[in-house]
Amino acid sequence: MQTEKRHINSVSRKAIFFAGFFSFFFFHSLFSQNEANKADSIISQVLKHRELYGNYIQSYEAKAYIKGISTIKKKNVLLRYAPHFLYLDRKGKNNFTEAFVHIHFHAPNLFTHQIEAINGNSLNVRDIQNRVMQFLNVNIYNPTLFNEQILLPGINDIYKYYRFEYIAATDTLGHRIHQIEIIPLMNSQKLISGYLHVIDNRWTIFSFDISGRLELTDFRIQTEFGIPDNDFLLPQKTEVTFETNLLGNKVVNHYFSSFRYTSVSKRTGNDRQLSGYDLSDYFSIGNDTLPIVRDSTFWNERRPVPLSEDEAALQNSVVQTKTSFFDKSWNFYRELATPLHFNYRNTQFNYSGFLNPLKLSYSKNNGFTYRQKLRLIKQYGNGEELQFNPDAGYLFRTKEIYFSAPLQWIFQPRKFGEVYFNFGNRNQAYNSTIIEEIKQMVRDSINFEYLNKLNYYHHFYLETKLKYEIINGLSIHGGINWDWYIPVKSGGKVPSPFRSTENKDVEEKIELVSETYKAFSPEIKISWTPEQYYRINGKKKEYIGSRYPTFSLDYARGIRGIGGSDSNYERIESDVQQKISFGLMNSFQYYAGMGFFTNAKSIYFADFKNFHNHNFPQSWGDPIGGVFHLLDGRWYNSSDFYAQAHFMYESPLILLKLFKGNIQDIFTERFYFSQLYTPILPSYTEIGFGTGNFIINAGIFVSLNRGKFQSFGTKITFELGI
Repeated sequence: MQTEKRHINSVSRKAIFFAGFFSFFFFHSLFSQNEANKADSIISQVLKHRELYGNYIQSYEAKAYIKGISTIKKKNVLLRYAPHFLYLDRKGKNNFTEAFVHIHFHAPNLFTHQIEAINGNSLNVRDIQNRVMQFLNVNIYNPTLFNEQILLPGINDIYKYYRFEYIAATDTLGHRIHQIEIIPLMNSQKLISGYLHVIDNRWTIFSFDISGRLELTDFRIQTEFGIPDNDFLLPQKTEVTFETNLLGNKVVNHYFSSFRYTSVSKRTGNDRQLSGYDLSDYFSIGNDTLPIVRDSTFWNERRPVPLSEDEAALQNSVVQTKTSFFDKSWNFYRELATPLHFNYRNTQFNYSGFLNPLKLSYSKNNGFTYRQKLRLIKQYGNGEELQFNPDAGYLFRTKEIYFSAPLQWIFQPRKFGEVYFNFGNRNQAYNSTIIEEIKQMVRDSINFEYLNKLNYYHHFYLETKLKYEIINGLSIHGGINWDWYIPVKSGGKVPSPFRSTENKDVEEKIELVSETYKAFSPEIKISWTPEQYYRINGKKKEYIGSRYPTFSLDYARGIRGIGGSDSNYERIESDVQQKISFGLMNSFQYYAGMGFFTNAKSIYFADFKNFHNHNFPQSWGDPIGGVFHLLDGRWYNSSDFYAQAHFMYESPLILLKLFKGNIQDIFTERFYFSQLYTPILPSYTEIGFGTGNFIINAGIFVSLNRGKFQSFGTKITFELGI
């Protein structure tokens, strides 16, 4: 009896335990679900009010005080070689900087900064200009942040990228404030994590604390807004922290800013509306005037918050010292391996670095290449510019050097008025004699090794052009081209690559040429984009985009007898291209074009402007038009007609989000499809996939000849520097 009783009690205890466990699990799940639903409903309310609050303020004037300290946590000898864009002190010293900045805001997204006074290390001055200002211009109601680097999508898309958890609620100044955690669904530099504090019933953001990654740096932003009606959308104070961990070095840059508003105007029904295609008032503009003030009394009287002991010690240690000859020499040798950037008055200088390993790139077609770039820009007060942008590179596989030295004078920046000169060389070329023979031969029997010994020429060019915008979106380009073709080899005879159709065992002999050909060809080009939107940035006009494609038509005429010219022909090329953006950070681009030579009354060279070999791998940010990654460069000059089409789809999160590894530093993914037709290569196809970030990009490509697999290749480029 007692055994049965014990058994019943045991069963009862188990039943009670399992009932309690399942009850706890059920109510906990129900509570968690309710909390999740609560968080989602609050976020939905915030997004519903986004348009109202994001455009509530028409304009404001503010004084911002910024102070920042840069602290070296860990360092080693590699710190001395850190590139400029990392904002690291190569001597391993801590630094302090403070500044007063006048901020003018005009809706929806125009920020103008005027630095009125600044004091501190030059490194931190650049950091304030290039990074801190960008993070202060945060409109949390926009779908993207930080120059479209971070995604904060709308109500229909946000749950594809984030989930939200309800944390708690507090009472502040008579308002109920909800704390919501932001949790990204994948690791990506496009997404953030952190917390939002939302005011109940008003559904405005009282403060946010968000973290993410930008390039090689982890960032954290803490911003608090006002609650009273007159400043409930205006930031009151912001703290920005950048933490960089690189090759055993750790540096933390922390900045504090407070704001004092001198005027605020709200949007009314009579506010200026978007007019025409000029979007000048709808984009950020910065000002980099640097009045350095060393007077301690000035700062002591004006600081809205006192300095900490560490900040005061560093501030007192800011001393202007002369640079020794040894330091100058060391800097010179160090700059050989790193990109060099500096501004002097109205002159900008950029150099890729003579021994910079990041200028080494690889592609299957050309192998390893090493490139050097120089950018020198002289600016004038009326917006005119003189630019000198030479570059040169070496192809290790073919042991060839390619170069160009363009000089550009922008004389009317608001009408794209410019004069352009350039001298350089292009890929070696065949003349029209070989092209006609290639047309008559069996395509599969082409032997480029033999062709290299025949009418094969070094190609040098000199070109001058004039460009001007007639009306918005319609530009005309006129110019003159001089081309020199110098034989690679001359004299003697070599076996013909074209076997006799009557006796395949007998090879003919072809005599090498020794003539140097010259070509003089005036050229005119018209480019048109309907409904072209633009902005005036400073005194320069910049195109932004259009919902229509860009059309162009290019005509050149070779004229015999001028400057020793041997050529008499016509070259005609046309193309159409467009970038279509949809969703958040997704885009589809296409480019289609064709060209041909006609009325040829002499030997000519099939050098098309829009269909040519790219001797150096291009970055993903360059235009895709005319780029075949695996096509042998000798095909470009082997036909007097071509038709090509290129398509590209880009998105930050496509395939790699399926993998569980850390893909936070992967910034974009792209799918490529390209098609080519020429009479001797009637169906050439390339399919590719690429991914990367602002440092390195890599891609894989497959080529098909008439639908059959031909080759497989890769492409690797570095983005750092110029």
